[in-house]
Amino acid sequence: MSETVPMRQEVLISSFGAPGDSPFSWLHDMATTIRDHMLLRGAVLVHGLPMDGPDSLAQARDALGIAGHTPTEAFNNRSDFGNGILSPINWPNDRVICPFQESSFSRTFPSVVLTACVTPPDGDGQTHLSDTRRMADHLPAHLADRVRTGGWTMARSFHEGFGITWQEAFSVADRAALDELFETSGIKPEWLPNGTLHTVRHRPGFIDHPTTGEECWFNQISFLNAGNLDPVERAIMTDAFGEYLPMNTFFGDGSPLSDEDLTAIQHAYDSVRIDVPWRRGDLLVTDNIIMAQGRSKFEGSPEFLIALGGE
Repeated sequence: MSETVPMRQEVLISSFGAPGDSPFSWLHDMATTIRDHMLLRGAVLVHGLPMDGPDSLAQARDALGIAGHTPTEAFNNRSDFGNGILSPINWPNDRVICPFQESSFSRTFPSVVLTACVTPPDGDGQTHLSDTRRMADHLPAHLADRVRTGGWTMARSFHEGFGITWQEAFSVADRAALDELFETSGIKPEWLPNGTLHTVRHRPGFIDHPTTGEECWFNQISFLNAGNLDPVERAIMTDAFGEYLPMNTFFGDGSPLSDEDLTAIQHAYDSVRIDVPWRRGDLLVTDNIIMAQGRSKFEGSPEFLIALGGE
């Protein structure tokens, strides 16, 4: 059974209702259909699955024939339940998450993100999906061209006693393994006199989808920019760390983004946004290149699980 989910704008994602009997067998039989719809619409929402914990999400991922993906770098601490099942990124429920694509700051990234709703939020909390194939049409031409031709740069500093350590971020225990990872990942490290690790990497701002060939906005130039921090928190961190903020982004040539640039990018995300309400047992299957994913503020005690998938 198929239905359309009422969304914020004219482009809808596809939605299916799983049967009560043998839902995972049905999901296996629907795998090709779901993938086709995901490539067309960017995401598919499946209602009525018994999404009650990590094992059920792993079973759904396997039924869809999606291989697991292990990130080479963590953004922040997230719970690992084993078998490739994670919690969402650690983020306060009373704050909006701007749209982003998982691991788009890395050379290797998941192609698919599966989000299972174990317990929905109270009220009207929603996930926000933004179709990155349409982003350039809603950005100032000069801004889109600059990111298209020059890419973007991300700087990350690991300060003792603040945030996660570089060992946690890169899942390595010693400097030799870290240096090897940096070599393969295209990350330039610098060790500051106080022992802080500062890293810089340059990434493309748009990529072509490997299956459809469509050009997609693929970056975290806005999400990870210091200009999007709460002004008070930004002032505190600037006072503490100076230019070596825990995270910041720049244009490909190292130039800073202006407030106008950040506003324009957020406007583009909002212009192509699809709002997805949640029900208990929902499974959202998202193409990680086509769709950037964020959320509204959440109320109550919602519980979600994430599986990152590769080809």
